[in-house]
Order: sequence, then structure tokens, then C-alpha cells
Amino acid sequence: MKRYDLVIIGAGMIGLAHAWHAAQAGLSVAVVERSGAADGASVRNFGMLAIVAQKPGPELDSARAALEAWQQIAAGAGISMRRAGCLFAARIPEEMQVLEECASAQGHAFELVSGADLSHRAGVPLRADLLGGIWSPDAWKVDQRQAMAKMAAWLQRAHGVTFHFDTEARAIARNIVETATGAIHADHVIVCAGDEFATLLPEAFAASGVTRCRLQMLRTVPQPAAWRLDPFLLGGLSMTRYSVFADCPGLPALKAHQQARQAACLSNGIHVIACQEDDGSLTIGDSHHYGDGAGPARSEEVDQLLLGELAALAALPEPEIAKRWIGCYAHLPGESALVLHPLDGVTAVTLTNGQGMTHGLSVARGVIGTLFGSG
Repeated sequence: MKRYDLVIIGAGMIGLAHAWHAAQAGLSVAVVERSGAADGASVRNFGMLAIVAQKPGPELDSARAALEAWQQIAAGAGISMRRAGCLFAARIPEEMQVLEECASAQGHAFELVSGADLSHRAGVPLRADLLGGIWSPDAWKVDQRQAMAKMAAWLQRAHGVTFHFDTEARAIARNIVETATGAIHADHVIVCAGDEFATLLPEAFAASGVTRCRLQMLRTVPQPAAWRLDPFLLGGLSMTRYSVFADCPGLPALKAHQQARQAACLSNGIHVIACQEDDGSLTIGDSHHYGDGAGPARSEEVDQLLLGELAALAALPEPEIAKRWIGCYAHLPGESALVLHPLDGVTAVTLTNGQGMTHGLSVARGVIGTLFGSG
């Protein structure tokens, strides 16, 4: 059987990111994926490249570097990708204060938007009682439902990456991945299994303290052709979650208001994001429940809280929900990525902040560079 320079386990965002950088470095690469295509967090998200949400410094640099890689990949693989922009809308003075402070900070190109101009910036009617907002061009929309499959096909076609779909990795050791159909040999193995970290390397991940985040999301039926939400639309609950707002002097007052008035949303980790897909449907999310004990059952209460938060920003012409789903990703407080070396010749990589689409390509570049001495 052929021996590869690198075998990657997992054909989601992080696995494919490593495959691309390794192929760019001239390595022979094989990817092992237990399903017929990626079906985890990589396709259960908003397709948001959230450059706008990053704190200036290493975070923002990482996101911008990943965006450059995304632009190359999308052009080659035929992935739908557009510069959607991002609009944060304020309902209360505490939110507007934080937005004004953030707009004057260095590192991002934010534009203050008056309440009267919000609908124009959004491209659709927003609630008339909104106070205003800030807009940034630095958010990109990728078609998350097709991106992984198209990227894998392109990596195989244009870069010679070998894929073993519908093939479960049962065990790994130095230089060998054992599968149901036989052993695959490699100089190095990288495990990119997302939140399924307990399957192959349970001791290593248990020692790291990593756990899971479970979230709920929804998608509407397609909206009328004339109703087109141009940017990602977010509200005040996002302002207390994203690091770009972390240094705003008004943030403590906003947090206090949320604790007093939005306790149910906070207890379910809700911050509303809405974005429109190419087919006109609206993707809405999300909630965050942390811990290995978080079960897969849906909560109608969470759905209603999400829809209520969106309704406070905009009324949908077609509010019918066509799809509801659960997503999971690895979570490690205070860390954005977890890179482990549990065995000689084996590395495990998972993003632990839910921003794999935004940072995955930068993290993978660093890992491949370290392991193989590539740029």
C-alpha cells in the first residue's frame, strides 16, 4: 500500500485546511473521513468569516490571513463566497454606547449608522425603534452547505490529495492508521475530528480539559425575491460575546442590563445572528450549552428566544421555519485552538472557540509549517 507524507483524519474545515497547506508544501496527502462527506460543525454553521469580530492584534491578523487563503480556495474550487458585511443594531442606549465606542477604536473600519439609515444599510426593513448601529465590510459569507464538498473535490482534482470517504479510522499509531478496509501508512498523522475527540485519543483530550459546546440553529423557507438581507445582522447579545468589543468602557453597563433583563437568553448562551443564503432562506442562530453532559435534545424555549431576539430587529415576510438542527464543536475556555502531540508521529488539532471557518486555515498553516518546515 502507498505510503503518504501525511494522513489526515477528518474532512471537515480543519482537516481540509491542513490538506491544502500540506499539498501547497508539496507533500503527498491522504484524508480519511468516516462519512460520505463532512457533516459536523463545518456544515452546521453560518458560513461566516468573521474578521469584523476579532480583537486587533494576533486574532485579527489570523483572521485576515485565513481570508486570503479562503479567497484562493473559493476561486479554484468554485465555492460561493461574497463580501456580505456585518451590521450590529442597537435597541437600547447601553448597546448604542458600546457601538459608538467600538466605532472609534483602532484596527477596524466601522461606520456608525443612524436609526433612520439602518434599513438602507441592511437592504431590508428593520424595526423603526432601533437606535442605530455600526456596519463593517469585513465579514464574508461562504456557502457552508457546499463548501467542504467542493473543496475536497478540488483538492483531489487539482492538488492530488487522496480521499478515503466512508472509511472509519479505528486506531492510530506511529505511521499507521487502521481502518475497516486496511492500514494506511504515513510519515505523520494529524487527527482533525472536531468534537469527536474521545474516539481515537481519549486520554490525551481528557487531560487537556476540552469539552463540547452544543448549539441550536434554524433556517426559514426562502424569503420573497425582493427581500434581501445584505449583511450579517446581529444584536446586543453579540456585543458581550465578541472580543472586538472587549475593551469598550460601556461593556460592564451593557452586561449588567443583560443580566437584569435578558437572563433567559444569557442562561442559554444566546446571541442572535441572521444571514441570508443564496436560495433566499434565512439562517438564524444560535445558542450555546457547554459540557460533555449536554444532550442532543432540542429546546422549543431556545427556538422561541432566538426568534424573539430576531423579531426585535426585523420582521420576516416568510417566518415559517423549514429546518432546525443541533451543532456541536469542541470548547476550551480561554483557548482558540488545541494542538496536541499525544504520540510520536501523531498530532491532534481542533478549534475550541467555534470560529473554525474564520481561523482554521491560519491554524493549519502554522501546524504544517511547524511539522514539515514549510512557510
